Amino acid sequence: MKPKRYILDSSLRDGEQMPGVCFTREQKLKIAAILDDNGVHQIEAGVPATSKQEKENIIKIIENRKHAIISVWGRMSVSDIEHAIDCRPDIIHISVPVSYPHIYVKLRKNKEWVITELYACLGLIDKCKIALSVGFEDAFRSEPAFMKTVANILLDFGVKRIRLSDTVGVAMPTRVRNVLSEFSEGLTGKCELGFHAHNDLGLAVANTVEAAKCGCLYADVTVGGIGERAGNCDLAQLVSSSSNIFDWGISTQTAIKIQDEIFGLTALKI
Repeated sequence: MKPKRYILDSSLRDGEQMPGVCFTREQKLKIAAILDDNGVHQIEAGVPATSKQEKENIIKIIENRKHAIISVWGRMSVSDIEHAIDCRPDIIHISVPVSYPHIYVKLRKNKEWVITELYACLGLIDKCKIALSVGFEDAFRSEPAFMKTVANILLDFGVKRIRLSDTVGVAMPTRVRNVLSEFSEGLTGKCELGFHAHNDLGLAVANTVEAAKCGCLYADVTVGGIGERAGNCDLAQLVSSSSNIFDWGISTQTAIKIQDEIFGLTALKI
């Protein structure tokens, strides 16, 4: 029996960050319906903090869904969390910077600031009783010790799902394997891991397959691999390349059908 793994489709969030890609309200609702109707496990429906219109779109997606889990994305910010709570999704996902370049150079902050902000966000979400997923931003250029520190804080708050993100697309399969092995050591199955790949080196699919082999239950994908810069892990390519190893909950034929329907709807050409 093949191990079970789960698809998290981020076409409506990370996919729309691709230059030239901008979905209308009607297209977003239809894309979510196509993903839901065809058995995609989880849909990352957008970023509530973006605008009032985005929040309304997400709420409508939640109202119309039949089976899929609906999550929303936010920065490690109390304001972003408040916008996310307004939508009442199944899961709120927040992105936590964990690498030196992101904390000290990009944000011009320090590790103490990260911990303080994280506690503020955790306290707010704990009150609203919505499930939380946390993404480690730029995880593959970070210090393992700091990631474990953050992970232990999350576990103390009852957070069971952590997503490691190759935010700038620098990882290779060997790096993915080594980081995941070191990170998961000591966690002893206390949390469920996810993986978010970028395709800057053309390795998003290969890295995602390797992450699944290392025990990551959740794989972030987009239709056609759309996404910021060089894109994300391609849904159809992931399923077709590894369905002999894992049960993704959908077949290769279904993944291709999803792509064809969404491409036909949006006139995307990848």
